[in-house]
Amino acid sequence: MTDAPGPGAGRASGPELERVAALTGGGRTGSGYLLTPRLVLTAAHVAEGLEHVSVSTVGGGTRLCRVVWRRHDAAVDAALLLAPGDLVPPDVAHRLGPVHWARLTDASPIGDCQAMGFPRIARAPGGRLDIEHIECALRPGAGLVRGRYVLDVKDVAPEAAGAGSPWGGMSGAALFARGQLLGVIVSMPENFSSRRLEAVRSSALLADASLTAAVAAHGGAPPLVTELSAAAPERKPLVLAGVRHTARRDLAATIRSHWAEAARQFFGGGGRAEERSEGSRHLLAWLRQFDDAETDDVEGLRLLIDRWLLRPGLTADLKLLRLLSWLDPSGDPVWRGAAVTFPSLTRACLEGRLADGGPDRDLYDDLCRGELLDALAGFTALSGVEGLQRDWDRARAASLDLVRRAPGVPADVREWTGDGARGLLLAALLPHPEAGERLRLAGERVTPPADGVLAWYDWLRSHGADAGAPVAWLVRTDLAAYAARHAELAARQAAEEWTARRTTEALREAHALRARQWRAYEEERRAPGARLAAARRAVVWVGLWGAAATGTVWLVWGHAEPGIARTVSWQCGWLTAAGVLGRVLAALRLGAAYRPPLFGVRRGTRAADARSRPFARLAGDAGRWLLRAGVAVAAIALQGALVHDSTVVSLAVFGLALCLVLMASVGGARSGAVFRDWDEEHRGRLEEYRERQAGVPRDVLAKGRSGAPGDRAEAYAAVLQQFTDLGRGGPGGGRPDRRG
Repeated sequence: MTDAPGPGAGRASGPELERVAALTGGGRTGSGYLLTPRLVLTAAHVAEGLEHVSVSTVGGGTRLCRVVWRRHDAAVDAALLLAPGDLVPPDVAHRLGPVHWARLTDASPIGDCQAMGFPRIARAPGGRLDIEHIECALRPGAGLVRGRYVLDVKDVAPEAAGAGSPWGGMSGAALFARGQLLGVIVSMPENFSSRRLEAVRSSALLADASLTAAVAAHGGAPPLVTELSAAAPERKPLVLAGVRHTARRDLAATIRSHWAEAARQFFGGGGRAEERSEGSRHLLAWLRQFDDAETDDVEGLRLLIDRWLLRPGLTADLKLLRLLSWLDPSGDPVWRGAAVTFPSLTRACLEGRLADGGPDRDLYDDLCRGELLDALAGFTALSGVEGLQRDWDRARAASLDLVRRAPGVPADVREWTGDGARGLLLAALLPHPEAGERLRLAGERVTPPADGVLAWYDWLRSHGADAGAPVAWLVRTDLAAYAARHAELAARQAAEEWTARRTTEALREAHALRARQWRAYEEERRAPGARLAAARRAVVWVGLWGAAATGTVWLVWGHAEPGIARTVSWQCGWLTAAGVLGRVLAALRLGAAYRPPLFGVRRGTRAADARSRPFARLAGDAGRWLLRAGVAVAAIALQGALVHDSTVVSLAVFGLALCLVLMASVGGARSGAVFRDWDEEHRGRLEEYRERQAGVPRDVLAKGRSGAPGDRAEAYAAVLQQFTDLGRGGPGGGRPDRRG
């Protein structure tokens, strides 16, 4: 047996409803109380002569339990029953704490005892069992010779309906005083009315070594025992939020509803004595009133004050949480005014870590700072988080080590493992079914990349199970999501690289095609037959211009001055010969590229222009021809006048004109005013070929690097068109006009 916290430690003042059990067997009914989720304390005469008894609990169903200890004599009437499994649902079994036993230290009456059982008087219509909750006064001096506690039932005076006691079935019910087990109800005295009951004393039960050994063997620990005095000390009140408090549970209730005010009043100063606020000193003085070694949790109080309330550096909220867990450990855990449950811890771990703010994010940040989990473990409802902070730290260290050892892990994955992944690791450790279910759903929503796609994730997947279950969950959920995203990015990059390679190959092929086309074009242009044909075209074209000029001379001077007409005519002949000579030389150089309008190229072009802009095209052509005709007539008239007036001057002008015509016909674009520069198209094509072979235009390159598929396709088509456009129309007419 060990000492335990006293009656003021915040436990329920009476029996807990979930622990109350109904017993049936051998034609008898009785009551019992669960010391653990599987171990039941009852009266021995309820299970007299039986090895197995049927036990039922509220909301827990019915199980057949085995008698593992029994004693029935004048001093003790009690038995222990062991079930093959928990008699209560898992969530109830999880929050059930140890039962605290008590021994009375004096003979003073206790007026607030309680018990719950299944007596005959509480049966529902049809004979169904039902619970009766009674309050009674304990008189320790009565029944002293018989060794039993005598109880006077308050406010209830049952009458027997038929034969038998009205309290039949109440035997085996646990007797409680101030939240502690004082005995087991076993009978109703014969010489009193039905308002009096008797119970086996807890001191007689605890004195039996075989009982305590059975409780330790089947309950996991020996009974927790404290000494109980009937006289309660008078305590000075503590004021918080305008309310005076003398009981621990009452102060705990006010703290839960006025968290911020309590933290400010009690812990507004620092941790050193000279810095503590007046409210803090009042709190410590009030707490030290609970230092009665016979009635209070002295060891727990000293630990609370010395280790937590006076600890420098501990935040006011953590101090207040530690205080609350000592005041009322069976009550609702509250942190900064908000209730904390396993579902709220799960939300904080899985959703709060991803949020930018809000209560779940705040709770998650507080959990990551440390010490909060250990403080929450002081509450019965969250006792399952005991030691969870240590396991969480180990799981985090294991995850960091796993990612550190994995080859080629991206930087964002390493960063997430050190920060956001902490919440998932804690969720994997929480002993609550909701956390496991949400992790399972999170894993189902993520489709990790297939084996062989990402080497670093394959390594994590193969080594994650060795690092423990929380790390394995991390690999299957968070890290799988990161791996899926990186696999998608890798696939997109591979597609872009493939497109870039295809574009490069297409550019290279187009470059080579253009070079081949240009070589073919040059070979055809420079062929001997093409050069001779160009020379013939030059002779015909310039000869026609000479004939037209000669005809114009005779039209201008023939009827008035035949001599002048003859002189200017032979000058026109020499000019024509010079033009023919120069054009033949240029035509031999240009080859097939020399195509004067006589052969229909420009006529076809102008016809195309005429179809698109008919009136503008006709007006422009007529204007140019009239201007040329006017210039020719004026030149002929001027030369005739010079011949008439001065032979020397006319010969000088003729010589100058002869030189200019020869230079113009040979020089091409430099003298385009005299001879039309028909090789300009070839020169433009050559320049364009060299420019395109040198590289791709910038606007096309920009579209090729664009993330939009449409832009890349347009760039690809533009490049193909640029490098293959030379072949359209053949060597002599690849472009629709001279402007391209």
